[in-house]
Amino acid sequence: MRIPDPWLFSFYALPLFFFPLSTAGSGIAMGLLLLAYGFSGHWRNWRSIGERSWWLPWLLLMAWTAIGLLWTSNMFFGQKVFVSTFDAIFAFIGATLPWQERWVKWVIRWFLAGILVNEALAFLMTWKILPWHNTDWIPYTGFCDHIFLSLVIAHAVLWLVYDQKMQWNFSRSVNWLLIFLLLTQMALTPGRSGQVLLVLLLPVALFLLYPGRWRWALPLVGFLGAMLLLAIPEVRQHLMVGVHELVSFSPAQADVKTSWGIRLVAMWGGALLFWLHPIFGVGTGDFYPAVLQLQAQHLLPATPGFIMNTAANSFLSEAASLGIIGLALFLWVLWAIGRESWRARFSPRVGSS
Repeated sequence: MRIPDPWLFSFYALPLFFFPLSTAGSGIAMGLLLLAYGFSGHWRNWRSIGERSWWLPWLLLMAWTAIGLLWTSNMFFGQKVFVSTFDAIFAFIGATLPWQERWVKWVIRWFLAGILVNEALAFLMTWKILPWHNTDWIPYTGFCDHIFLSLVIAHAVLWLVYDQKMQWNFSRSVNWLLIFLLLTQMALTPGRSGQVLLVLLLPVALFLLYPGRWRWALPLVGFLGAMLLLAIPEVRQHLMVGVHELVSFSPAQADVKTSWGIRLVAMWGGALLFWLHPIFGVGTGDFYPAVLQLQAQHLLPATPGFIMNTAANSFLSEAASLGIIGLALFLWVLWAIGRESWRARFSPRVGSS
């Protein structure tokens, strides 16, 4: 079936558009993409996947994640991890599509549009103009979890900073407007993860993008600009709560109730599980029940309401769940993708316009 490219790449972008709006919507959009992709016949270009340096490690990581279900007792969490890892199918599909410069721009714009739609809805819901409520009743988050939202905004801002240098997708005025809107939402929400990530990575991004005399001046400006977030009382309060949680954390506590304290317990639990099960790990979905068992044995502090099925750290999660084999494959994937991205860091254009 002949599916026009505008429709095909719109289907490809739909999961990205819905990601900050609806998990169910993103899943349905992924299903529509698979149907459109199957009918389009582009899967016949599967040999082109072999031209990408990441195909083998990613395929092996997906396979090892599936194999890890064999020694998993909690299939609910196992399937969640399995599905998350198999989101890599998105990349395999993309490697077979007839990309042109305009379609790359199209997909990026859909991704940014989803964030902006969620932001508009978040403000309307917070101001009681719309009858719905923000996720977890946290103001200005819309339909997205505040942690994921902060990370998505940080990702988008870093890309817009890149485009501000390349002048490829948007004009400078549009880039500045989008950066202002996204940073405003980040400043109003308690997303410490994205805020800290932006403070750490924005100076690095500016250092890599601007050579010559700007190499040292702009990173400093970027760092100071990111630190201005601390001048906002809400952001400063969020970060100081996190600092207090870190300072007051003790592994000898009978229970840990703070947000960052629970994450420290999860990371400590991930390292301990890796030490106890170094080769194969505890299984694709058994991080949660294994941590509960460690807590029952008083090897980890008790954490009332602990529901985390990851170690709050991707590396520790892979190591704890799938052992040294899973960790090695995960590092191989990151290295392959990073090498390919680094080589093309100043070439945003793909194909011809």
